Amino acid sequence: MFLLVGMSCDPERVDAPPLGNTEESYFSNVIEFRNVMIGPYSKLYDYYHFNGGNYPNSLWLLPGDDLTQTQANRTPEELFDGRLNSTLSRLTLIFDSSYEMIQKTNVVIQKVNNVDYSNYEGAEEITMMEGEALFLRGYAYFKLFNIYGNVPIITTRLTAENTNTPKSDKLEVLSQVIEDTRAAIPILPESWADNYRGRATKNSARGLLAKALVFRANYTGNMSDHSEAISVFNEITATLLPTFTDNFDHQTENNAESLFEIQAAAPTAINNMYLNNGGAWRGVEDMSVYRGMMAPAGTGQSSDGAGTRFIVTNKLLSGFGNDPRISFFLREDDNEGGRIFQKYTLPELDLRLAPHSTSTNNERVLRYADLKLLIAEAQLKTGNPSGAIQHVNDVRTRARNWGAQAGESDGSIPENYPTTETNTSTIMQWIMNERFVELAGEGHRWWDLKRWHESGDMNLTGWTGSDEHFSTNLASPVQFDVNKHLLFPIPQTEISRNDQILDNNPGY
Repeated sequence: MFLLVGMSCDPERVDAPPLGNTEESYFSNVIEFRNVMIGPYSKLYDYYHFNGGNYPNSLWLLPGDDLTQTQANRTPEELFDGRLNSTLSRLTLIFDSSYEMIQKTNVVIQKVNNVDYSNYEGAEEITMMEGEALFLRGYAYFKLFNIYGNVPIITTRLTAENTNTPKSDKLEVLSQVIEDTRAAIPILPESWADNYRGRATKNSARGLLAKALVFRANYTGNMSDHSEAISVFNEITATLLPTFTDNFDHQTENNAESLFEIQAAAPTAINNMYLNNGGAWRGVEDMSVYRGMMAPAGTGQSSDGAGTRFIVTNKLLSGFGNDPRISFFLREDDNEGGRIFQKYTLPELDLRLAPHSTSTNNERVLRYADLKLLIAEAQLKTGNPSGAIQHVNDVRTRARNWGAQAGESDGSIPENYPTTETNTSTIMQWIMNERFVELAGEGHRWWDLKRWHESGDMNLTGWTGSDEHFSTNLASPVQFDVNKHLLFPIPQTEISRNDQILDNNPGY
């Protein structure tokens, strides 16, 4: 102890250089830039990580009407009960992780713009990192917009002067998504080499930009956003794959339909689902995805940590259960009456890891079918009903042909819609139904319901747990309040810390 104290007080060492890298000496080559770029990507795993509030993606999987649960341990999301409050740990984790991602992207953006790397080997890659950071920052704000709505917008590195930032209106948050992705497109590459698969591309940013534009048009009624979304979509170089299940199979990841995926894999060391993914020095220690709530119990392929199973609602099953995109993922031997929706977790599609059956199957965040159906809306809203129907029919044709090939239908379901239809309400309902089926269980439905309510295409006022509405499997009544629950509360930890946030979202 004495020796340590004596060394720390040695006046001859006061001006000695530090023993390790400092920020001033770092960023001296492309590898060091790469190491920092890992940071924002690593935060993506918090959205799908078991120990992150016990699968926090239930915040957007359960509030809709496509999935419900077998046990009542996720009622804040599904029943909108009194436990949906600002102290809910899952809300805190997603909020904090999103802002950690934003802070990490802000560091990358600052360094790319302030370090002279022009003579570095790999300078072109460093330039493209700004596009990656802009895309990931936009994605984080898209998550924040859809869950919390009104949140702080921070586009520079945190300092002592900007740690307390007031909330911005939700449409400003969505506009930040649009601004970031617009800026990212010209910087990002069309593709990366195979050893860099999973990094954001122009298609990633195009997809998120088009999506955010359609969402903003839903909230504002601005047709120019729909028109821009169509133009951006037309630049996307992707296609529908003939085989629908290739979008959920670990053997066909990062395919021609995919715009952006979270790369799930076994880590280099022993799999440890309880490690913090975003450690500054550790990088990404666990790249697996937790899906125990969507895999059968007692069959050797499920997680013993899942307190509930996510099953299809009566609404989805009774309305569209004969569609191969639903029936294929339901198996009678799931110990839940054939109702667990195993979109990623069927044994032939997934690889799982001990000890809790985490998954190495990539999470598909943006895929081309999602964008086609969004652009069908934009086409309809801008006066092109036949173009809208064609996008829907493209998706249905793929489903029909694949269903027949997979033995899930006789090749007649789902049939195409007549392109001569001109009733906009009818066509819009076709689009909404198609998104219900095509994207079931993928986490889009709640956000769709909210934006369609805002646009007047549907009315969530008075929705209950009945099969006509949320179609919950739980006995307790849904306590949904349309004036409150379209936004979730800002975490109390942030309100207590940030003296510029003077109140929570309405009703909380």
